[in-house]
Amino acid sequence: MRGWGVIPAHVMLRALLILSCLLGGIAHADDKVATYAIVVGSNAGGPGQADLHYAEDDARRVATVLTDLGGYTGDQIDVIVHPTPDLLREHLAKLADRVQADVTAGRQVRVFFYYSGHARAQAIDLGSSELPLDELRARLFKIPAGLTVVVLDACQSGAFSRIKGAAPAADFSYSSRQHLDATGVAVLASSTGSELSQESEQLKSSYFTYHFLVGLRGAGDSNNDGEVSVDEAYRYAYHQTLLATAETAVGGQHVTFEADLKGHGEVPLSYPRAATAQIVLPARVEGKTLVEDRKSHTVVAETYKAKGAPVRIAVAPGEYDVLVRHGTTLSRCQMTAPGEVDLDHCHDEAIVEQRTKGGELLHPLQLSIGLVVRGEQFNDDYTRNLKNFGYLADGTVSGGFELEALREVFPTVWGGFRLGYTTLPRWRHDVIGSVASQSLDWNTTTLDAVLQLRRSIPGFRRLSVISKLDVGVALSRTDVTSTDNMHYSDSYFGFSGGLLAGAHEQLGNIAIELTGGVDVSTGIKDLIGNSHTAGGARVGLGLTYGF
Repeated sequence: MRGWGVIPAHVMLRALLILSCLLGGIAHADDKVATYAIVVGSNAGGPGQADLHYAEDDARRVATVLTDLGGYTGDQIDVIVHPTPDLLREHLAKLADRVQADVTAGRQVRVFFYYSGHARAQAIDLGSSELPLDELRARLFKIPAGLTVVVLDACQSGAFSRIKGAAPAADFSYSSRQHLDATGVAVLASSTGSELSQESEQLKSSYFTYHFLVGLRGAGDSNNDGEVSVDEAYRYAYHQTLLATAETAVGGQHVTFEADLKGHGEVPLSYPRAATAQIVLPARVEGKTLVEDRKSHTVVAETYKAKGAPVRIAVAPGEYDVLVRHGTTLSRCQMTAPGEVDLDHCHDEAIVEQRTKGGELLHPLQLSIGLVVRGEQFNDDYTRNLKNFGYLADGTVSGGFELEALREVFPTVWGGFRLGYTTLPRWRHDVIGSVASQSLDWNTTTLDAVLQLRRSIPGFRRLSVISKLDVGVALSRTDVTSTDNMHYSDSYFGFSGGLLAGAHEQLGNIAIELTGGVDVSTGIKDLIGNSHTAGGARVGLGLTYGF
């Protein structure tokens, strides 16, 4: 008790204010302030648009961070996924009534609105319908909140980074900045009016929303006061989104921010200091840093950490791997949260350079096994001679299997080898007066060099179209069985080649491949010099494993 008498009054007052904030529920330390959020995500594409993959998941992640770090309770957050315009209108109207009741009761109200999905011209696209931007603006401003924060993420779909919307100059972020800026309103938009917003398959999120949320978890807390303000969240999302998209096919994406917050001062969006656990990146850490949940193997945060100031990232308690890339070295740090990364106890390893496409790690070496069904369609002097001697084919369909090894040599270009084995239809000769019959069995083994072109399909997550050209050698074997069960075998070398096309779907390390086309092999000859070209139309189904 002796020390209390010498503590300055302003220090005691600050300590009491901090304690009150922590015990009082973060944003609700003052019961006269009510906070509400509407969080909207829609993957559905409108006419001429491909479906998105992460907009609805992004909305759920935003709601989670608002609950964990923003001081919102579950009944204050309205999560709407895949809505129709009428459904969104209904939810906005209910929020307006709820806010009006709070204002009437003398409480201040703050509203947070988030949208991620497609947009076109002056409307947001909600599936096959749209909600005009002017109407959305009017409904938002009809809500009598003292402060409204609007976060807009409108993106499209593509092969490496998904692009959405028909025209870059007509994206939603442009319209939002032009029409949603008003007194007491802050607007964060995912891109400028002349840019396209992007999704990342590696992050399983849009670039903007992902980095916006990492900022709210504490990476954006530039003044280390345990809070992330609107301005801090913007500055962090701007720099990290630009860094992440600078090398994409679409190009750098610039987050925009406009607001009129007169009288509001610094507006906090999150309170990472109140998290149950934090991972601290100390001042000496420098470079691209990734935090991965060891149990679920999911990326919790990815940021570029500058040297000179610690960064705190709010996480759930548990086991994590922190990867810090500096130069050509990767430091892998295993740790338990809460805790601080200790570079002296991390394992250093050389960086393996691998190219990414669509955010997904490509496996440069692929091995596959497949089944083949072929229709024998070539009728030549050899088969006509068999028919003249009374032989008839048991059918016209043959089958076999293939083993293939391919390596990516250039973007979209793969090269390698294929080993194939095919049994051809048996030919029989029923001899008059004999119980047994003569038969001709044959098979072909091929070894081909393969050139494959693979192009991803816009709007589809892992699906690609492929075309293959293969050229090589064939070893054919014939086995004639006489009526007295004597065998006469011969082997022949010849040419092998084919032209195929199909589809390739990548499912992690595993891929499924369906092909169709034509292949041939030569070399088989009879005693009088007639040669046979085996082959024809074929289909194949393969299972591939990538390394």
